[in-house]
Amino acid sequence: MQKNNINTFQYLSLVRYKGLVSILEKYEKQNISIILDLEDSAQDLFSKKRTEELKSIGRKGIIYLAEKDLKLKNDIFIRINNIKSKDHSKDLLMIKEGIKKGLKVTGIFLPKVTKFSEVNNVFKVFKKKKLKMIPIIETKVGVKNLKKILSEDKNRIISHIHYGHFDYCLDQNLWPFPEPYHLEFWNIVNPIIKTTLSYKKIFVQTPFPLVKNFKIYWSMLKYLHDNYKINKFGVTLVNYDNDFLNPPKIIKNLRIKKMSLTQNYKVSFAKKIYNEYMKYKSKKKSFSLSRKRFIAPHQYLMAKKFLKHEK
Repeated sequence: MQKNNINTFQYLSLVRYKGLVSILEKYEKQNISIILDLEDSAQDLFSKKRTEELKSIGRKGIIYLAEKDLKLKNDIFIRINNIKSKDHSKDLLMIKEGIKKGLKVTGIFLPKVTKFSEVNNVFKVFKKKKLKMIPIIETKVGVKNLKKILSEDKNRIISHIHYGHFDYCLDQNLWPFPEPYHLEFWNIVNPIIKTTLSYKKIFVQTPFPLVKNFKIYWSMLKYLHDNYKINKFGVTLVNYDNDFLNPPKIIKNLRIKKMSLTQNYKVSFAKKIYNEYMKYKSKKKSFSLSRKRFIAPHQYLMAKKFLKHEK
């Protein structure tokens, strides 16, 4: 497995956009693609009004960065809000304005894609720029329709397929959410990868949640490379650490095991996720980052729902 075969994407929230300039400069010397996020990180689960404010702040960040005239070598992608959201069209307008002002955008990540027309409609908005389109497959319907989505891409506007594990698990009412070392995780991902590769697209793995477990991270990448014979694939990160960018000398095989489905484990893990989310939650972001784990809002919501039904 060669390091240059791994396309690393780093998610960055736009809600604190003034601090992004120095962060982006830090990434400039790294072979990392940036995903500026207007979707999940720009929301407040406990306040609809605050969510609207955060979405607006994120869009302002696009213009702020454009006006900074950044000389970055990194590819810049933007994750927009899904087509059913009232923020979707606002995102597109702001990105167009940002591009006019000089922001170099490589492509768009599109959440919750269920049909090709959703991708094509966004592509048409930026047709002259020929931006890369990266659908995020993160619902039952999206997974079911993936082959149809790719078969309709006659002009090859889709460059990658990104799997979104947190949304998928929430959509399917799964608890617990399988981890990257669980058999259940790979049972979900396997058909997505195979379909993606059969259409000669690049597969992009879901964000890695274990923020300090570098051994499992590299073992997961080795498994992707060895098991699917992938020469080039993408991975997504939610936190920065050099150990995620530089492989160790020895990478062990991924030890895949079945997830525990005992009621005691389900309850204890739900309580852990719920409590850690509330303890470490950022005031301006929807996710929580504990010492060991990235906790997406979807995982918190599912843990809360599970515990409610246990009472």
